[in-house]
Amino acid sequence: MNLLQPGKLRQIAKRIIRNEKKLKLYLLNLHWLKIKKQKLRRRKKTFVKLWKAKRINRLYKQKLVCDIINFKS
Repeated sequence: MNLLQPGKLRQIAKRIIRNEKKLKLYLLNLHWLKIKKQKLRRRKKTFVKLWKAKRINRLYKQKLVCDIINFKS
């Protein structure tokens, strides 16, 4: 083995690893649009739940205030 061969082997090994990594990332991100839509759906569900909880809380507080006002009258 001369001095150039280890460097060449190292280059070939890096190229193989790089190509495998690119392929792996490509395959992982193949369905990125579906993943994005799923995240948006989950986020929307969470916001709806929070909104409903706030609305119920607000209505409950309003009812308590009305009950207190009616009780004093």
